Amino acid sequence: MYSTKTVNGLPAIQYNGRSVLSVWNQDWNFALELCELLNQLKDQPPELLLTEGDRKWLNAIDHAFEGKVQHA
Repeated sequence: MYSTKTVNGLPAIQYNGRSVLSVWNQDWNFALELCELLNQLKDQPPELLLTEGDRKWLNAIDHAFEGKVQHA
């Protein structure tokens, strides 16, 4: 389950006790809303997530980008 906690004076979103995201500007409303959304998505059926085709497309773009960055 996702939760919020203060880490180094900033709101942080944690998953199972490990920080996964810090929120700048101490925007607690954003942190709490994002945490609530993540918990809702976790309980949603898989069809709301990326399809296998979407994953392949994103991986291809990522690999192309990595190749361009390495050659730059």
